[in-house]
Amino acid sequence: MLNSDYLQSLGIDSIINYLRKSRQDLELERRTGEDTLKSQADLMERVLAPLGIPYEQKAEIGSGDKISTRPVFQGVIEDLKVAKYQAIAVKEISRMGRGSYTDMGIIYDLLCERRIYIITPWKVYDPKNPADLRQIRFELFMSREEFEMTRERLTGGRFNKALTGQWMAGKSPFGYSLNSTTKKLEINEEEAKTVRIVFDLFINGIQSKNGTVRDVRSRAIATHLRKIGIPSPQGKVNWRPEGIDYMLQNEVYIGVLKYRSTMTIEGRAVERPEDERVVIQDAHDSIIDPETWKQAQDKLQNKRIIHVPRVKSEFIPYELSGLTICKVCGKRMVRQYSNRPYTKKNGEISYHEKELLWCSTAGCTFVKYRPIVEDLIEVLRYFKDIDDNDNVIEEKLKAITAQKNLPPKETEEDITQHIERRKKELKHRLKFALSKHASGVYDDELFLEQKNEIDAELERLNTLSQQREQQQEDEREETIDIHLVKQNMTTILDLYNACTDRGEKNTLLRKVFDHVVIERLEKGRGSSPSKHIIYPVLKYNFIRSDFWHNQ
Repeated sequence: MLNSDYLQSLGIDSIINYLRKSRQDLELERRTGEDTLKSQADLMERVLAPLGIPYEQKAEIGSGDKISTRPVFQGVIEDLKVAKYQAIAVKEISRMGRGSYTDMGIIYDLLCERRIYIITPWKVYDPKNPADLRQIRFELFMSREEFEMTRERLTGGRFNKALTGQWMAGKSPFGYSLNSTTKKLEINEEEAKTVRIVFDLFINGIQSKNGTVRDVRSRAIATHLRKIGIPSPQGKVNWRPEGIDYMLQNEVYIGVLKYRSTMTIEGRAVERPEDERVVIQDAHDSIIDPETWKQAQDKLQNKRIIHVPRVKSEFIPYELSGLTICKVCGKRMVRQYSNRPYTKKNGEISYHEKELLWCSTAGCTFVKYRPIVEDLIEVLRYFKDIDDNDNVIEEKLKAITAQKNLPPKETEEDITQHIERRKKELKHRLKFALSKHASGVYDDELFLEQKNEIDAELERLNTLSQQREQQQEDEREETIDIHLVKQNMTTILDLYNACTDRGEKNTLLRKVFDHVVIERLEKGRGSSPSKHIIYPVLKYNFIRSDFWHNQ
């Protein structure tokens, strides 16, 4: 019974009235335009005002299923913990939360430990009353179950629509517009031009003022797009390199639709396993043709193997750009140049040039630049002049040669796992087709069509597996040709000595060296350089017979 005397006898002298919209309220507002939060506030005022007990109303504008997404309710919980209020008034118990069982446990424990009364328009719930406590547990549980059923219906609807090729992943991606009638993506030609430009720059490079074409990555592409005045997908002047990387890997541009619907595990929304996600080929018109897409993906796969210095597209690199690594911290080392004026005793001004190689970690180490360049050239001369009969030279070469220019180990494992996963999917599809054929859903023609397609794909995967095994076997058997190494070193040295352009010298050195680790032993003094050791690492393909053919 709701009256002042009864509530005061329970020790209630202050009430917090928590207002929150339910999903039904949101649907009602869309249909009728009614302000349901105001209607809820009016109802609770009619209930609480006659009691004569002070109360405060707090409204949550957004509707969330977690406490972490409801800042107002978080504040209510803190007030209840410090006994600012002895009761919480709500239209229904479910208004307190439909979150995970962890969230419901927080609410339930707080009600029991602090003996927080729940006031609704029809009843007062006492956590010390077993019957009331049972009803509180039931209401909290049922509100969560209702939420899960609603989410399952909505998710199921989106899942089924995605299977028909409709775009259900939110805002349409850059380059496409969403047809409001069919709910499918259609090419936005104005934006699609920019997408094609990005792929073209990534694959074919950027032409410099002197007519040469430079190989570039996302950072240089972002700079170039800003300079030529092409706005980003957000309409801003500057492009983000990571946005370009995402664009280059987004399969939507070759007509593939992917929908990663969620499912609930222990009250948490998690993405479905990969084999349960919707993947529709040719769901919409493609902006990028298959050949261009393949070239871009091949280049992306090699991104971690071939180091490309992060420099502006019009900048000409120096000899060691992108090559040197500090032995102390493992960070890249960069060139720093200064030309400082000094005043002599006689008043004459002279200039002192400093060209150093600094570790990019502040305060780590540095060495003089030119001695490192000279040491690398000396490495080339050493292998150029080696004795063909040197029995240990092959071991020396193996010791300073990087692994082959192949995908890294984790990528190899990913490819193998992908092949096995794909085989499993195909066998599952074949089993499904067999069951449909046996039940009469598939006729003979449709069944054979499905079976032939699956068999062809399985054959292709088996061939791919065999090729990879053979490739790995060939790699183990390959030996180093000493005469070939000497020949390659001689050619590189002759080309390097003939070069006058520092950028071309850098290109030649990066053809030979994967990277160079530098260790400083002692500091230099005056004009004397510091004592150091270099650990050069040769690229594997440099010792191959087809090295120049692949350049």
